[in-house]
Amino acid sequence: MDYKTLNASTATDADISAMVTEQLKTVDDKGKLQLPDDMPDWQKHVVRGARRTRDAQSALGKTNDKLRASEATLQVLNDKQLVLPPNLGLSQEEIVEINGLATSDPEQYRLRMNTAETKARATAQEELDTGVSKSIEDANNSHMTNNRVTVLQNFRDANPELVITDDVLVNDVPPRFMSDLNSGKYANYQEYLVAVKGYLEKGVSIDEGNKGDEHNLHLMNGATTPGSKAGDRQKITDLSKVSL
Repeated sequence: MDYKTLNASTATDADISAMVTEQLKTVDDKGKLQLPDDMPDWQKHVVRGARRTRDAQSALGKTNDKLRASEATLQVLNDKQLVLPPNLGLSQEEIVEINGLATSDPEQYRLRMNTAETKARATAQEELDTGVSKSIEDANNSHMTNNRVTVLQNFRDANPELVITDDVLVNDVPPRFMSDLNSGKYANYQEYLVAVKGYLEKGVSIDEGNKGDEHNLHLMNGATTPGSKAGDRQKITDLSKVSL
């Protein structure tokens, strides 16, 4: 479907889908989307949204693959004999003492050795469980962060006049909003951003930086399509600055 013949008022879902599929193929050698300069803003918005959704789904698939690998690794390691530390983790003094029991008190020798081996196995198993749990947690956190990056950018696109950078989220939004997100008060990150928008639109003035001008967010209506300056004013920044 040629984007030049696509009319917003008459285009069907099939027409838009065909146009999006075609435009998603227009990438440079680094995989960056290259849309025609004369393409209408609403079409660019649709195509970019579809690209972010596809990228998010791809990232989710990779994360799930890693998670499944971690779970499979856990099962394999649990099925195999644990690698115990040298000398069962006993000190040199304990080794000398226990070895002395081998001839003087064989029964006590076996009891001490069994106790030392049981303790060493428990310690090794605990370390293994901790390592695998961390691996799975890291995979889940990676997915959550990547997903929030996409949700945040889509929210910016839908509200082009709302200045909602990482610095704003950290410095201008009360910590209680993030606490409520982490506690489950908000069902998802999208609901959190809606609550943040409501707070900012009550009249918080935010300096955009070098321009030195302030924007009264109380007057912003949150349009559903991005303005011409949206790309310049709302860049994706490093979410590592934010505790997500």
